[in-house]
Amino acid sequence: MKKKFYVMRHGRSLANEAELIVSSLNQGSEHWGLAEGSQKQISDSVASSGLPKELTIVSSPFLRARETAQIVSKLLKMSPVRIEEGLRERFFGKWDGVRDDSYREVWVSDERNPDNRNGGVESPSDVLKRVLEVLERIEASDGPDAVLLVSHGDPLNILLAHAAGLGAENHRRIDGMKTAEIRPLCFEGASSLGK
Repeated sequence: MKKKFYVMRHGRSLANEAELIVSSLNQGSEHWGLAEGSQKQISDSVASSGLPKELTIVSSPFLRARETAQIVSKLLKMSPVRIEEGLRERFFGKWDGVRDDSYREVWVSDERNPDNRNGGVESPSDVLKRVLEVLERIEASDGPDAVLLVSHGDPLNILLAHAAGLGAENHRRIDGMKTAEIRPLCFEGASSLGK
């Protein structure tokens, strides 16, 4: 890849505080933004991240991610944030709107099958495909050589598992992204954007 990618999970959100799964595009785009105190969490993360001075910021359309990206953009005095629907939260089907301890049930099924769609959930394979398509579009575009992707836990963990050479179904076997965490995206075990 020509560009250097960094990934960032959104800051602590109202959904995190309510311990709810909010994964539908309609709900997530309009509601459930950042929780109180998230700005400091994001500022601290950016300050210790070592992000380059020239950077394109690309965000999920979900409110919690957009607000995070806008804070980062303001802190770094960057141009407007680009929105990519492919960075949206993973859709959790029948678990959307329920307590977040239900994630475990989905993740157990994921480990058995990367194409897990039980209960209408978006499969790890499908999530990886759409996120890699975003990276391909960005890679082919003009702009700075560094890119920050602001997204959500499952999409980023699935991408990181792929980059480490693990299957998408193994996204719980990596050190998961914490809220407001920033990491460089390094393709160690995968052939770059190869699917």
